[in-house]
Amino acid sequence: MKKPKEGKLTAAVGMRSAETQAFNRQHYGALIRDRRTRLELSQAQLAQRLGVQKAYVTHWEAGRSRPDLNLIPSLCKELGISLAAFFNEPATQDSLSPAEQRHMEMYRRVTERDRTILDAVLSKMEEMVTTELWDRCRRGFRLIYRNDQRAAAGSGLTLENEVTGEPVFVRDTPVSRRADELVTVSGASMEPEFRSGESVYIEHTPSLSVGETGLFIINGEGFIKQYQGDHLHSLNPQYKDIPLSEFDEIRIVGRVLGTVQEGDYPTQQELTVLEELQRENR
Repeated sequence: MKKPKEGKLTAAVGMRSAETQAFNRQHYGALIRDRRTRLELSQAQLAQRLGVQKAYVTHWEAGRSRPDLNLIPSLCKELGISLAAFFNEPATQDSLSPAEQRHMEMYRRVTERDRTILDAVLSKMEEMVTTELWDRCRRGFRLIYRNDQRAAAGSGLTLENEVTGEPVFVRDTPVSRRADELVTVSGASMEPEFRSGESVYIEHTPSLSVGETGLFIINGEGFIKQYQGDHLHSLNPQYKDIPLSEFDEIRIVGRVLGTVQEGDYPTQQELTVLEELQRENR
């Protein structure tokens, strides 16, 4: 038998490698990714639960590698599937929920033609759900800068010269559209309207009307207070107002538009799609 040329050998190895990657992605990667997104887990979160690096999950889903055998039981537990399902083996009745068992019994009783119709309907429904999710993520969110430095609703907090933070996704609403950044409240002087630990939408503006709540920097300290012309008012009567003097260094950062609600942030499933869309646009 003739010894193959180096180029042909390299091509054959590359072909087998590509075939293996495609097989892994189809039989294992797609299942892991589907279950992970259904459970609204990021790759990093799944990796943390398994005690591995995020790159492991990335490689599994891309088909570049398979999970080690000793990890598969834990992986199945986190994904909420059986070992049989992971290896594409027929599921036993014990591995199905009562509702799934009932659906399986009904499915087995109908004709082959009806099964084909049911399969087509379910596939179309799943496709519609996925399409709606991606369309919602494309149109329904925007990036806004979240400032790591907190603003006091109480005694002032000294602000660092170098602003730190990161852009985060929030739902596209009339309020978030006006906002320029998110700032976290620290302190209780603006309760009950603004509570400590909550984030608020800030619209940058050089001036405020009397009665509006704003973010102020006074002599290097940040405050969220209600503007009253000659002083800053605290809504909580347990806290004193702050008089404004011509000798103070005062800067209005912006207007407080409202509190960021939990539902303003994307779900983990939406965040996974948004991060993929972001990667596609780079």
